[in-house]
Amino acid sequence: MDNVCEVTNNKKSLLRLFLSYAIPGIAGLLFNSMYILVDGLFVARILGREALAAVTVGVPVVEVLLALSMLISVGAGVLISNSNGAGDTKEGRRIFNLSFRLLMATSIIIAGLSLIFIYPLSSFLGATPDIIDLVVEYLRYFFAFSPAFMLSYGMCTWLRNDSKPSLVMIAQIVGALSNIILDWYFMVPLEMGLAGAALATGLGPVFSILIMLPHFLRKKGNLYFQKVKLDIATILLTIKRGIPSFMMEFALGITTLICNIAIGIHMGSLGFAAYGIVGYIALIATSIFLGMAEGSQPLISFFHGAEEDSKIKDIINISLIISTVIGTVTYFLLYNFGKYPVSVFAGKDIDLINTSVNAVIYYFPALFISGINIVIASGLQSIGHWRESVVISLCRSLILLLPLLFVLPTFLGNNGVWVSVPIAEVLTAFIAYFFLKKFILNAKA
Repeated sequence: MDNVCEVTNNKKSLLRLFLSYAIPGIAGLLFNSMYILVDGLFVARILGREALAAVTVGVPVVEVLLALSMLISVGAGVLISNSNGAGDTKEGRRIFNLSFRLLMATSIIIAGLSLIFIYPLSSFLGATPDIIDLVVEYLRYFFAFSPAFMLSYGMCTWLRNDSKPSLVMIAQIVGALSNIILDWYFMVPLEMGLAGAALATGLGPVFSILIMLPHFLRKKGNLYFQKVKLDIATILLTIKRGIPSFMMEFALGITTLICNIAIGIHMGSLGFAAYGIVGYIALIATSIFLGMAEGSQPLISFFHGAEEDSKIKDIINISLIISTVIGTVTYFLLYNFGKYPVSVFAGKDIDLINTSVNAVIYYFPALFISGINIVIASGLQSIGHWRESVVISLCRSLILLLPLLFVLPTFLGNNGVWVSVPIAEVLTAFIAYFFLKKFILNAKA
């Protein structure tokens, strides 16, 4: 990370460095989110409301697999950048090789078990009897290629920590574009239905891997493949450091799962379809915040290893300002023009359009606070305060959201489902600010 080492105390230089990592991180994750978004778009316009509901039920699986990939790869990334910051690149390379093998083994085991228990898993996700066969059809193809999906994301994380954020962005763009082309090919000329959507999502990451793999094979950076001995202590430390990132992404899956259950109770298939559209919009918005957090993680971890606390504080402040601006502007646009992105998915289904537009208004008012919570949780993780980071993610997705989802619909009707998410984010922000002030803002300059 030579470009990091050359940064002075000039805040303009630090801002440029931050943007050089954050922008590819945001762009890459936005394109990565296209795997889910494009599936939803093709399914909604070609196959209709029930198929869209089935894909919505399966979305938590995608988010959970991504979270598991982050558990290993981001945990390793934090340790790698800490080692690089301390001048020990050999240790960083050893950690990379251990984490690569761990991710490969984990992804294969998960794929095998999920295919065996595909029907019970679909029921657990909230699939109702009228759509369970569609859910199974989608998930069966997706799980068959899930190791590539998980490995692709892991390689993106390792490359960022090897000072190659632009290569990551290119790989994710290629994967997303491949997914779009394959979605059209499988679902239109071949008429494969939901199976085609899932197959395209599974194959897209393969193209990303083909772009990134030569970097590691040809030893173009500090991270490349070599033989290493099994080290349980390092593996456990990697997982420990990755728990916050796991929880940040897992929070999306848990939020989707809990909302699906509440919607199944109160709203039925129309609610599932509307939440699918809301979820796609949320995926884009949240990807911006997560991409910025992931892009800044190598920098914060590096400066933590180099004991540059003032630079960590500056990076966090920059991230918070950008998150607030993006979240506020996005909600303004959604509040005033939400019908347009909704109609892209809903077509001429008037009931679905009206339900979705109403959901957008109630679901997103605290969007900028979501960004703040994500930035703080990621920053805490990058400097070793993983427990506090986990607390923030759990409050957003489970501890506060769960009771709200089961209480508010009783008093507010269907709107109680939508408004539960922003209320949980606002309540979480108080806890996040306490940790921010204690561990980052009060750091020595």
